[in-house]
Amino acid sequence: MDAPIQLTTNEQGSSVVSARELYESLGYNDTLFARWSKKNIINNPFALQGIDWQQLVIKTNRGNGAQVEITDYALSTDFAERLCMLARTEKGEEVRRWFQAIKNKALQAPALTSTENLLLQLAQQQTQLLTNQQSQLAQLRADVQQLQAGGTPARSRSALPGVRPARNEPLRNAPLRAQVNQQVNAYCERFGAQQSETYRYLYNRLQTVYGLNVYMLTRRSGESLLDAVERYGYLDRLYALIMAELAYTD
Repeated sequence: MDAPIQLTTNEQGSSVVSARELYESLGYNDTLFARWSKKNIINNPFALQGIDWQQLVIKTNRGNGAQVEITDYALSTDFAERLCMLARTEKGEEVRRWFQAIKNKALQAPALTSTENLLLQLAQQQTQLLTNQQSQLAQLRADVQQLQAGGTPARSRSALPGVRPARNEPLRNAPLRAQVNQQVNAYCERFGAQQSETYRYLYNRLQTVYGLNVYMLTRRSGESLLDAVERYGYLDRLYALIMAELAYTD
């Protein structure tokens, strides 16, 4: 059986179909979609927005070239199958069987092993990391170059939700470790934040921005995470993150 509806994937990775395409495949009157969708989707007491359906506003062109907005709904395949059953028509049963065949095919597919799942997750995380970090890395490199030239990077950007970044006091020609401590201490003092939480946030950002998991660094006896970061030569990256996300200048 040819696919009566286009199957797509939403942002959460779930399979969805267009309510308008479903309506058309069921053979309903083209002019009554708004009434049908209101009754069977929006006002359906057994359908949850965000789970069973999500409203979409789509821009399309008319024959005269004018652009108009139309309303559609992304339906989960389970919900779409239930709507086919409500149709109680031959076409409704035909589309319902198509949905059922998709489910059966998915169930028959070989399950991924735990190792394959892990590799898939790592690949997805890496792809997302590479997608999001290019602009951040460019700015961070500029910050480090300015620092090495004796300047002070100055940016206004908040990364901690709901917290205004701390004021960046002028830095002397102190070692990088001392500058890291100065900035973190100033931030914690100004906002009453805990140093442990602030460093934990920064270490997580190192993972997100640079792909650097500091918790995997080998630590010597009595050595702190910050000691290990310094010994491995990553203090410049930590400092760049601090200047990018915890500090600002007037």
